[in-house]
Amino acid sequence: MATTARHVCRTLFQVSRQIPVKRKCQPQLLVRHRQATSFRPLSTTISRQADTPRNRQTDDSVEDESDEIDPSEYLTPRNMITVADFGPEERADYDMLSKDKQESYLALQNHYAAVLESAEAEREYSDTIDKIDRQIEKEMEPLDFPEYQIPYKEVGYWAHSEEDEFGQVEEDAPWDDSAISSVAHSELEVHRELREYTRVIAWDMPLLNQYTKPFQPPTEATPLRFRYTTYMGEVHPAAKKVVVQFCTKDLPNLSEAQRIKLVKLVGPRYNPDTDVVKMSCEKFEAPAQNKRYLGDLVNKLLEEARDGKDTFEDVPLDLRHHKSKKHVEFPEEWKIKPARVQELLSARENQKFLESADASTPDGRETVESYVRTLSQSRWGPAAQKQRTL
Repeated sequence: MATTARHVCRTLFQVSRQIPVKRKCQPQLLVRHRQATSFRPLSTTISRQADTPRNRQTDDSVEDESDEIDPSEYLTPRNMITVADFGPEERADYDMLSKDKQESYLALQNHYAAVLESAEAEREYSDTIDKIDRQIEKEMEPLDFPEYQIPYKEVGYWAHSEEDEFGQVEEDAPWDDSAISSVAHSELEVHRELREYTRVIAWDMPLLNQYTKPFQPPTEATPLRFRYTTYMGEVHPAAKKVVVQFCTKDLPNLSEAQRIKLVKLVGPRYNPDTDVVKMSCEKFEAPAQNKRYLGDLVNKLLEEARDGKDTFEDVPLDLRHHKSKKHVEFPEEWKIKPARVQELLSARENQKFLESADASTPDGRETVESYVRTLSQSRWGPAAQKQRTL
């Protein structure tokens, strides 16, 4: 508490401190002055001969305050005072002086400013601040922060009625029931992402039509077909996988013996039904690295297949890894001939004609229903109903 009050008082004194240059120019300052130790830095009045040092008593041993200070002993402050710092009244009084007195007045004011910045003035500030600090401590009531003890309460084995000691704090604001949970925020983020992609499809995708190119099937110079897997911008461990496929008969500069040797080298990666070799790689982090590895592997296989030192003729071709699927074809003799097709079409047209003719002739069921309807009307007509009521 004392340190805070001391800091506040020191700040207020430094802000409210006024240097003598802000007072009117007094002629006696040019002739008489007091010592640096006896100057009152907090005073807003001019210097007087009655002012004496605080820690000294006036006696015969004290030097006469009327002695003048040699101009060569003037101190220089950190911020020099110039004529531009004067107010209107001070400037009018300053202009009334002669040139010599003006120079002396400026030098004396700079000397006073340097005295204010000296260590003696700082000690005087410290004494004044200590006095105010002690006075503030006497006037202020001591602050007491009582320690709150949570009352002990016996609870059961499962502690259902136990109070949360960490939750005994004052809440800043009541809970807003309209706030949504973190799961709802996640769903909202997914909705924003879908709307963003929808805007891209509606506004950005049509601009890509100007870069379209006609599809050109691969030529014989590019027998390798690479396949990638993407997950629409999401990070997935399978996105780095690259698959390469090629047909052994499409590879250039390979004889039949060299092609058989290549099939023996690739082993179970060869499909004899389609004559396609399929290999994949996902050992590297980037898809480009996996593609480069597969390309180098195919080149090594071709170099080894073209090497005539060992043709692998003594190694049998093992195709047990592949299980061929049987494709059942419809027998040719079961297929309908064109003459039989025309015969069936004519028969269907005749059947439709007969059905339309039968629909135009009255049916026996309708005849019976009409007869029963007329008989019931003659028996239960208005006259018959009147006779029954009588």
